[in-house]
Amino acid sequence: MVVGDSTLRNIEPEHANMKVECFPGIKTEHLNRVIAKRDMGSPETVIIDLSTDDLRKTRNLDFVMEVYALMVTAKRKMPNCRLVLSGVL
Repeated sequence: MVVGDSTLRNIEPEHANMKVECFPGIKTEHLNRVIAKRDMGSPETVIIDLSTDDLRKTRNLDFVMEVYALMVTAKRKMPNCRLVLSGVL
C-alpha cells in the first residue's frame, strides 16, 4: 500500500495486490487522522509519502513529532506491516 498527497495522483499499481491511496493537499498531521479512522486492512508493506505541503515546516521540531505520531498510529493500526517513509525529510 502507498499513501500520500497529490504527488501520487495518476500512479497506477504495478501489481494486483498493490493499492495506492491519494489524498490531495493532505498534510502529515491530517494523514495521521485518516490512518487512525480508516480500515487500512493488513498490508505487508505501507509506503507513506510525506506531504510536500509540509516542506515549509521541515526544520520545525513539531513536524518531526507529527511524523513520529504518524508512524506510531500506523504501527498500532497495522502492527505486522513494514513501514517505509518516502519524501523530503
